[in-house]
Amino acid sequence: MQQKTLIGIIIIAVVIVGGYLLWTGSQRQSELPEIVLPPSLETAPQELPQKEATAPEIREIAVSGKEFSFDPASITLSEGERVRVVFTNVGQAPHDFTIEGLGIKTQVIGFGQTDSIDFTVPASGVYTFFCSVAGHRQAGMEGDLTVE
Repeated sequence: MQQKTLIGIIIIAVVIVGGYLLWTGSQRQSELPEIVLPPSLETAPQELPQKEATAPEIREIAVSGKEFSFDPASITLSEGERVRVVFTNVGQAPHDFTIEGLGIKTQVIGFGQTDSIDFTVPASGVYTFFCSVAGHRQAGMEGDLTVE
């Protein structure tokens, strides 16, 4: 019987201690200061509007070169326009496409090869394009680039 009494006392003690701990825990929570969020954090973050990345449109110009001419031999472009010149060598000798005074040129390429260059068209005027391989320009491998 003493054992039953001892078990009963232990159970009563556990219940009293557990109740006390629960009661003091709830008291402590109510003593904590209330946290108030600024209005900017009260709602879920909203997505910022994003600008659509729009790359300027590139106008593609196909140019072929052979001994000793370009096709077309005359090109007309608009100032500020984005251009891609796709140069194809249809001749037997190596050739390139160079615009005089602008530092714009393709690689020197062999028969059947293609190279391209992208650039923004410079200020209005007339520019000369030519093949920079020795003697080719002198043999007539040049043309006119008119910028309006």
